[in-house]
Amino acid sequence: MANHPSPAKLSRVEKATISRKLYHELVARAQLGPAEPALDIFIPQLDAIAVRLDAHVFGKKAAHAALAAHADKAEIVDDEVDTWGRHIGSFLDIAGRRRHSAFASAARALHAAAFPAGLGFLDDRIPDENTRMRGTLTVLRAPEHAATLVGIKLPPEWIDFLEAALDASDQAYAERVAARGTQGEHVHKGRNAEAEWVHLVGRLRKYVESREIPGDVEREVENRALLAPLNDAIAHAKAVAAGRATRRKKAVEPAGEVPAA
Repeated sequence: MANHPSPAKLSRVEKATISRKLYHELVARAQLGPAEPALDIFIPQLDAIAVRLDAHVFGKKAAHAALAAHADKAEIVDDEVDTWGRHIGSFLDIAGRRRHSAFASAARALHAAAFPAGLGFLDDRIPDENTRMRGTLTVLRAPEHAATLVGIKLPPEWIDFLEAALDASDQAYAERVAARGTQGEHVHKGRNAEAEWVHLVGRLRKYVESREIPGDVEREVENRALLAPLNDAIAHAKAVAAGRATRRKKAVEPAGEVPAA
């Protein structure tokens, strides 16, 4: 038979669809008989590979949606960390600038201990920012600074809000990382399933072609029908690719010269 274009370039969705169509063709033939174990063995294999391909198609989409949702959540709760960090940092800075406060010096010392490099780290990556903010929280919670916080009247709930925001941010970032891992797992396992599909349909095609009997038109028609879902999809993909190549070629070709009047 003539060489066939490779089925490997078909999309994962197309591979799953072709698997189901091949499955139905083989099931219909098996129901009519006669039994042909070497051909019928492909029926459960095609069913299984279609299920796997579908699982990774929809699983990847679901994981991508979850990743986007967790990314949005991580940014929202990070904004909470930034907000309460700025509230507290600014409050300490203002308290330390007072000219007639008995706690001004202590406020400056607390500000330096809690935010030794200022607030610039709030633009760092979320896990790095949260690690540094945890250090700030530890300083703010230290017993030796309790009197200073009361003296400058820093609202104690602000520190609680900062801690709650940090907990939520760490959780959201962990969920984001997990979603990214799930998406990557579907990509990896999906590629493995596609490689197995290529091998499976290759074996099916070789077996069906081996069934040909010279001069047996009925067997030839049956073989074409059994492989039609695969061959038709490949032919369509090949035609689409050729059309795109032609359009690209025309797009880069220089315009013809305008004939002289």
